[in-house]
Amino acid sequence: MRVIMVAMACFLLSSCTSTQKIDSDNLYKFAQANCLYWYFEKKGYDTTDIRSISGGFVEKSDSSLDKFEDISMFVKSYVPSLDSKNNIDADLNRCFQLRESTELRVIIEG
Repeated sequence: MRVIMVAMACFLLSSCTSTQKIDSDNLYKFAQANCLYWYFEKKGYDTTDIRSISGGFVEKSDSSLDKFEDISMFVKSYVPSLDSKNNIDADLNRCFQLRESTELRVIIEG
């Protein structure tokens, strides 16, 4: 009986860790979609679809709306030091550098 209880506890703990990792990955994806939203808006492009994508990450997540707001505000003000091989627009290039941001990691995983 103890073996079964220990096995169940291990399973539940690994499930929680796995769920947290999935939510964390989705928060990073939201951050990238949100960054693309700000880029599209600045360029005057239609933002309807990218807004829907961002909203989908919010709907699927167990994270609080406050966390999404914190991520969005961070992304909007994020200005990393970037070099580009092909002179990519800095506002677009920063969207692909978000995972390296320590500040974003603290917001998402903290």
